[in-house]
Amino acid sequence: MVRLFMRRIALPLLTFALTAVAVLALSTATRADDEEPPPVDYRFYKERISPALMQYCGECHADPRKRSKMGKFFLRPAPGRRMRERYHERNFENVLRFIEPKNPAASLLLLKAIGPDNGGVTHEGGTILRDNMAEYGALIDWINGTALPPETFTPPVSDEGSPDFLFFYKRIEPVLLAVCAECHAGRGKGRLKLITHGRGEEFPLEDHYKNFQTVLRLVSPGKPEKSRFLQKPLSVGDGGLKHRGGDRIAKDSANYENWVLFINGERGPPIPTEGEVQVHTVTAEGVTIQAEDCDLGGDLEDVEIKGADAFYAVVPGTEGGRAATTIRVVDPGPYELTFRVAPGQVPLRWGFLGGPQNEASLPGEADSDEHGFATAGPANLLDGPDPVLDARGGLRLEGAVLHMDGRRDPAVWLSPSEVRHTGASAHVEMADEEDGGDDALLLFDMQDGWNGKYVGLTDGGRRFVIGVIESGKTRVLQSKKTPPRREDRKGQPHELKVDYFGGVAIGSLDGKPLVFANLSGNLGEGTFGVMTHGLVEVHGVAALEQYEVYKVRLRYGPVVYLPAGLLRLWVEIPPKGGALDHIRLVPSEDE
Repeated sequence: MVRLFMRRIALPLLTFALTAVAVLALSTATRADDEEPPPVDYRFYKERISPALMQYCGECHADPRKRSKMGKFFLRPAPGRRMRERYHERNFENVLRFIEPKNPAASLLLLKAIGPDNGGVTHEGGTILRDNMAEYGALIDWINGTALPPETFTPPVSDEGSPDFLFFYKRIEPVLLAVCAECHAGRGKGRLKLITHGRGEEFPLEDHYKNFQTVLRLVSPGKPEKSRFLQKPLSVGDGGLKHRGGDRIAKDSANYENWVLFINGERGPPIPTEGEVQVHTVTAEGVTIQAEDCDLGGDLEDVEIKGADAFYAVVPGTEGGRAATTIRVVDPGPYELTFRVAPGQVPLRWGFLGGPQNEASLPGEADSDEHGFATAGPANLLDGPDPVLDARGGLRLEGAVLHMDGRRDPAVWLSPSEVRHTGASAHVEMADEEDGGDDALLLFDMQDGWNGKYVGLTDGGRRFVIGVIESGKTRVLQSKKTPPRREDRKGQPHELKVDYFGGVAIGSLDGKPLVFANLSGNLGEGTFGVMTHGLVEVHGVAALEQYEVYKVRLRYGPVVYLPAGLLRLWVEIPPKGGALDHIRLVPSEDE
């Protein structure tokens, strides 16, 4: 196509060449007074034209010793020197004087480069470009106004352990713009000067990153207690600094936890580019998909709600709608599907594109946590975000009772807690010793199925103990003989309970404190559950914080088989349906 264009302009160029210089002078004078943006694209010039100019023309037109002979077409820098941005800019302004935008046939830069044999004008340096060269086509395209697509700002990747921009963008900046910008917008007060934009105005990613850089100047990485960014808004009663804006963060708040995670280098999720289809990868680790990250269709809106995972949840309007997302399954197999959702009057519906429609009943008000959310459509033996972490014995569910058979090997069943808790409890019923009863332990602060802490019954229920598990081996720290059961407790499951006070864990049996140990460190931060070396029925488990805040319901839910490849998952939230916080897929233990 380039050759065809060349053949069409060759003859007219011969006629036009004599007047080219006069036309050029006239157009230069006109553009000198013009304040409009350049008629050709600077980025195209910088990336495609400038390298060719320096390669083919620089030997003469950039040599300072030949400047007087080169006339006005002079380039920078001298051959062998580093090309800087200011040189690109100066060369661009100079080259503009030698082209006629949208008219290659009148552009002296092209006429000189192709020479008189190809329809151009005489050039002491000879013919530089031929019609079969990529540089020739690029020059014509540039003169005709071809532009490169706009540059997309890509924030630098934060160093491991340093405050992360992506976490800042997702968890920190929304709070700054909603709360702190009232005083700190624009020039701001103090050293926290935030960039803000009006509602509905474009908010470039570069400006988000500038706010991040402003905040970094107030942060001591890995040291929340020494970071002004946390200490200033922190309430004085919690050890914060005096702040004209008053107390903004309390130690028991979600914002405090996010500020600490940010300063300690917690990583955030990637930012999907506009128009990009976000794909969530499903591996044996499972995946959690925030509802606000889905494609929202119909009458749905992502709304900031206290207690939602990442500040936002998706709520239906009067019409309802669908949230959809694409997943890439790397590890095919059975997966358990759960939704974190607020109670509503109409169940959710969900499915995969091209597959059957399913229904997920909503939780009741009594099942919700203190933020109004609960797990719907539980897909494993518990309503937590992870499956059974370790099960070397048998596990079987009948109704609301979990039967744990660990006679040959320990059966360990763990559930994470959504909140930092002050204790845990379990209601268990041990088989008689002659029928296989042995140990029933309430686990807490477990790092995995092999390491953690416990209280519970041993020796067929004759001893009540507290201790630690290290590499799968139990170590008793304190033991008490199990007292006789009260008449009103006979025939009922035992209640195992542990409460934390400071660094001390106190174990209770059927409401009576019996054992304690100083177990400072990690109390209330790890997973909890039950372990048995015999036959045990588990009737209920909960994490505690003065009152029960995280109950485990022993029931099955939908298990879906996911083939390898891309799938489109949709969730329909009808009018009067509950607000959807997240969707979770975890590998199922049952085929």
